[in-house]
Amino acid sequence: MAFEDSFLLFLQDNVRNDFMTPIMKGVTFIGDHGGLVWIILALLLVIIKKTRWVGIGVGGALALSGLFTNLIIKPLVQRERPYAMIPGLNPLGEIPTDTSFPSGHASAGMAAAVAFFIVLPWIMDRTKAHVLGAMIIVLSLCICFSRLYLGVHYPTDVLTGLLLGIIYGIISGRVVGMIRRRFLGDVDRDTGEADEK
Repeated sequence: MAFEDSFLLFLQDNVRNDFMTPIMKGVTFIGDHGGLVWIILALLLVIIKKTRWVGIGVGGALALSGLFTNLIIKPLVQRERPYAMIPGLNPLGEIPTDTSFPSGHASAGMAAAVAFFIVLPWIMDRTKAHVLGAMIIVLSLCICFSRLYLGVHYPTDVLTGLLLGIIYGIISGRVVGMIRRRFLGDVDRDTGEADEK
C-alpha cells in the first residue's frame, strides 16, 4: 500500500539519525533470533520458584507466537520485506531473510509483555506489578517501532504482530491462571492469588 511505502521512506529521510540508530538496533536485538532474549528470560523465571508462574505464562505466550505467527501465518502470506519492494529504502542492522507479515518481533514482544502484565500481580503488590508490566509493554512498543525505523517491516506487519501478541498474551495468562487454580484450589480469578482459607 502506498501510504506504507511513504511512511517508511519518511522515517528513513526525516527520523533516522546517528543518535537514534544504535538505540533502535539495540532495542530490536531483544526480539532477534526468534525472541531468544524473551525465551531466556522466561526460562530464568521458571527456574526461580517465586516467579515460576510468570515464566510459564510468558513461555506459553511465546510458544503461541512462535507457532502461529512464525510457523503458520508467515509462510501462508509470503509477503516480501519492504526493502525488497520499495525503491530507495535502505534497511539497517541485521537484514532478515524470512517473510515480512506479520512481524515476529512485535508478536513475541507483545505476547511476553501482556503475559507479564496479567501474571505479575500473582506474585507481588498489584500496583507495582501493573507499573512494571506497563513498562514492559512500553519496551515492546519500542521494539515494534524499531522494526519500522530500521526499514525491515511494513506498518501493517507490525500492527498485526502487535494485535496477535496481545491475543497470545491474554490466552496464555488465562490458561495458566486456570491451571494454577487447578493445582492450588481456590484462586482469585482476577489476580491468581490463592485464597487464604
